Amino acid sequence: MKSQAQESDDGVLSEEERLQLLTKAGQRNRLFILALAGVLGTLMLVSVGLNIHNLFSAGDEPRIEVLEKQVKRLEEQLKVQQSALNNQEELLASQQASQLTGLFERAENPNSIAQVSQVLRAQERDYQQVMNGLKAGMRDLANMLPGSRSWLADYNEMIDRALLNSRKRSEEIEAWRDKAQQAAPAAKPPGSANPG
Repeated sequence: MKSQAQESDDGVLSEEERLQLLTKAGQRNRLFILALAGVLGTLMLVSVGLNIHNLFSAGDEPRIEVLEKQVKRLEEQLKVQQSALNNQEELLASQQASQLTGLFERAENPNSIAQVSQVLRAQERDYQQVMNGLKAGMRDLANMLPGSRSWLADYNEMIDRALLNSRKRSEEIEAWRDKAQQAAPAAKPPGSANPG
């Protein structure tokens, strides 16, 4: 052992020291290799990831551009179709309005108004006669039954109201007929010409 201790003093290392040095150097080398492998592995994964990303994104960009163009074209077509639909709706509405106006125009013919008013006045006269007959019959019935004056007053009031309304309607019918006959000379038929 002295010789070994002397050798370590002289600068020569013992086997144990050399073994420890080699073990430390091996550990350092292993750590260095592991760190280098980790860095290289990370770089390789990043490179692979970037390549995959570029591969997929490079294929998507032209497709996305084509889809965006299609969407713009479809939006323009939709605007055109909507404006055409709005125009058609407006046209249809105006046609329907003109047709309805033509259907509901008042074509008052004085002769037909006179005939209608004559029928309506006759109906009102008949109604008034029926109501007067009903009133007379109720009075006769009330005279036959003792204590019936209270309900007779109620019925007389209702019948008088109905007769008054019928007379008002008759007056309105007459006024309508007179108005139509007065307007008839003012409005000339389409085929007539001024004499002279």
